[in-house]
Amino acid sequence: MTTGTNNSSAQWRIDFDAEVVFSNGGALQTQGFRLDIPGDDIADGELGELLVRHLGLLMVGSTKITRRDLLQEPHKGSRNTGSTGSGRTTADLTGPATRAAWPTGPGTAAPGLAGLVDLPVVLLRLLGAGQPVADRLALAPFDLTGHAVVVQSGRAAGPYLTEDAVDLLAEQGAVLVATDSRLGDGPTAAALAAAGLPALTGLTGLEALPATGVRLHAVPFPGPDNSLIRVYGVTDDQH
Repeated sequence: MTTGTNNSSAQWRIDFDAEVVFSNGGALQTQGFRLDIPGDDIADGELGELLVRHLGLLMVGSTKITRRDLLQEPHKGSRNTGSTGSGRTTADLTGPATRAAWPTGPGTAAPGLAGLVDLPVVLLRLLGAGQPVADRLALAPFDLTGHAVVVQSGRAAGPYLTEDAVDLLAEQGAVLVATDSRLGDGPTAAALAAAGLPALTGLTGLEALPATGVRLHAVPFPGPDNSLIRVYGVTDDQH
């Protein structure tokens, strides 16, 4: 079993195999399951409870952890894991390549400030994925209505959303999309423009954001170039 460390500022996740036995019969096995944990280590019993809460399982008789490895990596927003932040912080997410692309279809226009500031964030981290592109299933667990969807792809170029994922964002009423990818054209950009969704690309510092409790503020620069924008992530005191 991997042991914890004393690095209290780091975020930790755990990769584990488990068996869940239900009191009314049947069982569930997981392999290579990963969850955020609130500290730098967790006991097997607590991990079993965390898994049950995360999946919302009912009538669980027992849990057994058969393998576990601690990973020092940013939290990804595991549900009901008790992960908390350390206070209110503001992160400047603007980089040299940060740009805004506004919808250009009939009846669309760049949003006013009300559509760009104090937006609750859905943070989708794709770090470690073989193909860091989010599809509909990657977005399915989240409440997208009225949210800024921030996709951390971990790479400077390349698509970060499938066209089906963009359709889901539009259907669910997302407000805008932001990403560290610098890709400002191609199928993803075309789908976002057609769906009427602003896209902020080339963000930096997304690793500094906690998995939950972030609000996004985007402020266009004055002047004729409306692609220039400054973006901040503000974390609530309690999240």
